[in-house]
Amino acid sequence: MRKIIRTAILFFSLFFIGLMTDVLSHPAWGIVVDAKGQIYFSDLETIYKIDSQGKLSIFRAGVSGRHVHDLSIDAGGNIYGWENVYEPQTEKHLRAFWKMSPKGEYTEIVSLTENPPLGTSIWRDSDGNTYSVEPWNNEKKETKIIKRTTDGKTSVFAGGKYGYLDGQKEKAEFNVITDMAFGKDNTIYLTNDDKVRKIDRFGMVTTIYRNETTNQKQNNPEPFSRLYGLDVDKENNVVAADFANNRLLKISSDGKISTFLKSEKDWSPIGVATFGDEVYVLEVRPYTASIHTGNRVLKISSTGKSTVIANLENRNKSVENPKLNSVNFLPQTKEEKNLVANANINSVKATDSPLAFYGIVGAVSVAFFALIVLFRKK
Repeated sequence: MRKIIRTAILFFSLFFIGLMTDVLSHPAWGIVVDAKGQIYFSDLETIYKIDSQGKLSIFRAGVSGRHVHDLSIDAGGNIYGWENVYEPQTEKHLRAFWKMSPKGEYTEIVSLTENPPLGTSIWRDSDGNTYSVEPWNNEKKETKIIKRTTDGKTSVFAGGKYGYLDGQKEKAEFNVITDMAFGKDNTIYLTNDDKVRKIDRFGMVTTIYRNETTNQKQNNPEPFSRLYGLDVDKENNVVAADFANNRLLKISSDGKISTFLKSEKDWSPIGVATFGDEVYVLEVRPYTASIHTGNRVLKISSTGKSTVIANLENRNKSVENPKLNSVNFLPQTKEEKNLVANANINSVKATDSPLAFYGIVGAVSVAFFALIVLFRKK
């Protein structure tokens, strides 16, 4: 009898941990700002836009199951994204790359494929070179950063074996790289699990921050201690989303580390973009990042004042009841509703709320205990 109980508890624990890990490993952290101060951000599948007047609209309707985790923007205001698709039947990891013009014109750069051209990426420096992380199939054998020049030449810029080690070019080791940004002289800054690392133009890799105060939920450091989005401001300070500790981290150009923002209760920063003296933060609900309760966007002014300028939780509710619109939004248009409906995304479903999520987990646990009772009676 005790063996049955232990087996049931173990099964349930693994089931719950698996769900939570999946929830945390598939958020969207992409947020960018154009020269006009217009903000674009991902809600995993849909790309939203906040114009200079504060109006929120759908910039690009997504496709169900095709996740857009990150975004980038060029000097012309073009938005770049990549889509990630996992096929459980074939165990294939597929990617596609696209561009959206400021007018909303869509261009497919690379169609959905398991093997995009080496070095193809949305991460590009000021000279137009792109940097990709290879391989992208989560085998955890090696992690290399591939540089692709504007004339198509590719080379290993840094990285080799999967792991953690600072050093020159191929001697350096990386594990999970989440985001990448560029500072002065095209110096690369990236989030690497619980670390922020720097790669100079000669390929020397150094760690400039490692998370020592993570609010750990289990022994495995990922994804619970992971840093997600980051950006570099005009003063060459790095700001990074410390999801696990509910804060926005700032690493000054002289190496000083501080907390730039402490998120409100039940919110955590996941993405960040700088614009002049302003900082824009993409936040999600902690531990429910892949459940579409909706992201929100904060604006931090030059004086340090934080203001919520968009909240998709309110917008998603407004699909069901327009009276629930936040003051941050104009009423949702019929065209936008059709885009959401046709893409089968961002509508409020029974399994899309944290309450329903934990309700399902609770129901599973009740079922297990019911089985235990039946076994005892027999």
